Amino acid sequence: MEYRTTIEGLSPDELKGFFVGWKKPLTTEQHYQILRNSSYVVLAYETGKSKVVGFINALSDGVYFAFIPMLEVLPEYQHMGIGSRLMEMMLELLKHITCIDLTCDIEMQNFYKKFGMFKSHGMIIRKYINQNG
Repeated sequence: MEYRTTIEGLSPDELKGFFVGWKKPLTTEQHYQILRNSSYVVLAYETGKSKVVGFINALSDGVYFAFIPMLEVLPEYQHMGIGSRLMEMMLELLKHITCIDLTCDIEMQNFYKKFGMFKSHGMIIRKYINQNG
């Protein structure tokens, strides 16, 4: 397993299999565009299979705030420590940032607590209508 902090040399074809359970999963091209437009990215790359098996991305003003919108690991690679390693590496990249936010499902809160995160209140908009094929 190789961990990368750049998408240089990556093609959308290496991003297959993510967004399991979504009503309308993102295409590999959309996924690539998300990573390309992110302020920070960390990829878990399976060199023998030439594919990304996990990723985390962050959007930031580079000074005070950062938001982590996604941390995903392919189902067959879960429970192997990849998600934890991705999170550790992202927090290292963001160590100069004062406020790091993310939203997650309730069942994921204990995972993020391991990294010093705590529950907070917030507001969101979710346009799930766009996920309805």
